[in-house]
Amino acid sequence: MIENHQNEIAPLPRQYSAKEKLLLPISLLVAILFDRLIVAGLYGTLNSWVLTGAFWLCYIVIFHVFFWSRLKQDKTAWFVAVCTAALCIWFLISPEQNWQFALITWFVIPNVLMAHSQWVAGGYTLKNSDGIAAAWFLGWFVKPFSGIFALFGAVGSLLSANNKSTAKRVLAGVGIASLLLLIVIPLLMGADQVFSHYLRQIFSIDNPFLTFMHIIVVLIAFGLFYSFLWNIGFGEAKRHVVQSKKTIDDIISAIVLGSVILVYVLFCVIQFTYLFAGVGLPAGMTYSEYAREGFAQTVIVCAINLLIFGVFLRFGKQHKLLMAMLCGLLATTGIMLVSGAVRLNLYIGVFGMTWLRLLSAWFIIYLAVVIALCVIRLLFKKQLPVIALSALFLLLWYVALGYLNPDNFIAWYNYDFFIR
Repeated sequence: MIENHQNEIAPLPRQYSAKEKLLLPISLLVAILFDRLIVAGLYGTLNSWVLTGAFWLCYIVIFHVFFWSRLKQDKTAWFVAVCTAALCIWFLISPEQNWQFALITWFVIPNVLMAHSQWVAGGYTLKNSDGIAAAWFLGWFVKPFSGIFALFGAVGSLLSANNKSTAKRVLAGVGIASLLLLIVIPLLMGADQVFSHYLRQIFSIDNPFLTFMHIIVVLIAFGLFYSFLWNIGFGEAKRHVVQSKKTIDDIISAIVLGSVILVYVLFCVIQFTYLFAGVGLPAGMTYSEYAREGFAQTVIVCAINLLIFGVFLRFGKQHKLLMAMLCGLLATTGIMLVSGAVRLNLYIGVFGMTWLRLLSAWFIIYLAVVIALCVIRLLFKKQLPVIALSALFLLLWYVALGYLNPDNFIAWYNYDFFIR
């Protein structure tokens, strides 16, 4: 009995494009810059703020060059990139102006660039703010790891016997040999003091263990950056869309919004009586104390109100009663914001300007713009992407705060204040 065996054709290995291979040296360059400017800058003698700005500025340039075909006509992406680059330049030219702003900016830049990269990867529009938020989360916790196999595949394609280019094969060999030597040599220096002495003399290596640790940082960062950038450029082009189902019941909406607005109306009556009209305060209370106890809480409540507005506008059933209650919520929020501004002005008038008071004033102006956008969205233009526009304006307003030179402004204001 003769058995016929069908010849099984082995699947062809995945072919990696030239751009995926080009991403290897680019990711290695970003990793080296990360080690030299961010990691080394944390304990080096140079100003770490300056090095941080230099790294992210280099990253922005490299990112835009590599993804130029996607970015060249994306106005929103360019707006975000220019604002973030302005923050990087602020680090380069004036990091000592205000350490509080510098510390906040140290966290702001990478988070903004993460949102920027996910915008580029998914091809979003301003109306997909919820999808961008989901992609932002994946960008931090999934994409730096999910493309590691692509890294191994791209490296393997350079070593493949099918790769006929002698130049590429030589380059791959030199690269692998360099990485191995960078790992082995510091270990040998630690094993033999004479060997270490001569290499230190030749290459001016002061601390072999520290050198070894920097090599490890570069290798880890290389893998993470390649995986992250590969996902942006070559991963599955999928938008993360959050389905918006109208799930909030009418009765729940009426009870929640009605209760909140009722409390806010009572609060606003107090503001018109004691704050705006100047009616005498209760015995033993001064206006400076009255202002001090209120402006921060008032501003926070206004921000919460805008969040409530967004939730009910998106998930509530659209009818006249809901629209009327949302109008009432915006109206009372506007009055409360004015109350916060008046309180802050009273407090500054007594005690002068500080960093936190300047930041509060800056945030009050921002919230006023957001309220205006909400009013336009509710009454005039239903398709206005309020969340995205608010986020873009927040970035622009934050950049403006840095270039205001907060410390100099505070000093000028207080000097003029005490002269008066």
